[in-house]
Amino acid sequence: MALLFESLLDADSSFSPDTRFILEVIARDPGYWRDSARKRSVKPFAKTLHVEEKVVSAALNELVDAGVMKRHVVPRAGSAGRASVAYTLGSCHVDALIGDDSYPQHAELLQVLFSGADMAFPVLGREPDEGDEQDEQDEQDEQGEQDEKDEKGGGKMAAEKPKKKRHPPPGGRGRLSIRNRLLFAVLLSRSDQFGEVQIGFPELAQLTGMKPTQVKNRLFRLMHLGLIRRYVAGLSSKVFALRKVNSTYFLNIDALGPQGSIAIHIARDPEAKRFIHADLLQGDCAKAMRGESDGVRTPSSLLQLLAGQEWGVFSLFQHLLSRYASHLLSRHWQDLGSGVQIEDAELMTSIKKDFIREPQLGAVSETDIESEEGASSEAPSKLKDGAGGDAEQTCESIYSLAMDIAREYRERFGQANWVDFESADVRILPGKRRTGYRAITLMLQPAPVDLGRFTVFFEGPRGSLKVGLANDETEITLKSRLRFGLATLPPKARKVRAQ
Repeated sequence: MALLFESLLDADSSFSPDTRFILEVIARDPGYWRDSARKRSVKPFAKTLHVEEKVVSAALNELVDAGVMKRHVVPRAGSAGRASVAYTLGSCHVDALIGDDSYPQHAELLQVLFSGADMAFPVLGREPDEGDEQDEQDEQDEQGEQDEKDEKGGGKMAAEKPKKKRHPPPGGRGRLSIRNRLLFAVLLSRSDQFGEVQIGFPELAQLTGMKPTQVKNRLFRLMHLGLIRRYVAGLSSKVFALRKVNSTYFLNIDALGPQGSIAIHIARDPEAKRFIHADLLQGDCAKAMRGESDGVRTPSSLLQLLAGQEWGVFSLFQHLLSRYASHLLSRHWQDLGSGVQIEDAELMTSIKKDFIREPQLGAVSETDIESEEGASSEAPSKLKDGAGGDAEQTCESIYSLAMDIAREYRERFGQANWVDFESADVRILPGKRRTGYRAITLMLQPAPVDLGRFTVFFEGPRGSLKVGLANDETEITLKSRLRFGLATLPPKARKVRAQ
């Protein structure tokens, strides 16, 4: 799903991020802006959006230069003062904006993002105090200064100037800036019903008008505010069919209100569930490289595929296994509990698409823009022939691993036999790496009957369950939210918390 303003963007569009945000606001109410009798001026528009007048003025003038808007200068009657300036939609090519202004998915959240509504979120990892309001304003100003440096080519300031006292913007503490709103909206527009989106820095930069470094910094800000739940780094590796795999983000689509249910299961025997499949696969590959065979359970075709890879590849492999298992849980909940053999041709097709490369006529030159965010490996892959041989056998092994994960989740959540899990679509939310399978999390839509908005199942003896309920995930500790996959922190913040 594209945002409304994208209909006016060329591949080389130079619209600033602020202008794109303002254009989306205009596109949501084009009838008002086309009415020549209802010209809108900067001051009331800026007040409605709780944005500084100079930001709105610069954006509207940029749209005038592009022919999207018209500027109307009206002399003040009987006065020698400054003439008033107002704006309406411009030339006929803006007809692309006239149409359905609704969003097919995540509509409520997107509408609020492009409105003047206050969006304040607590910063993860710190307790609110009397200085938060000014601290957050300073952070926004510093981020804006960094963006300006990036746009000008970087570099240190010639001399340090004393900071002027800054006043917090209208709307209150923790307000989400319009550039962060734009970035979050672009992510939302590309995400699925659970808020999962796979996208790279170059595309995000092109859509937002920011540079990749600016996108990265603002993604970290969204993590700090709890709007990005989990992040799986993209990377380049010949293990995967596309070689270059974009990063995946799990967005907090519940930021304004629940969109389904979240269920967490905590194992009774944490020691037995301390590892995920990625840990076991990496361990088996290490043993195989040392020539050890005792305790190695991974099929040889998978060992050959993953040999010598760094953790980033195993992490992405685990993410794909969870995606496949989510499909199985959504389509075969009952059969997973009965132990019958499940043949899912659609899933096998997806696996082959992710791992089997079609023959290419020429060499491909690649540049991995996200290399610093994930591992990079050029180890040769055997999955090149498209069918038969090792490729087919390896995909069957991957299918089997996904089935193991699906059965694990089905068995544990199935202990809550009074809940109709089969009626919902299911998505596994990746947890913190060191959590293993000790605590596992499911997102469900629509919310099953007899399952609360937020439920934690504590496993007891002989499959008994103790049930903990909460109206909202913010009612639990940040440590638990990080553990369950409900939140993540940027790398620098993680290092600070570890000290």
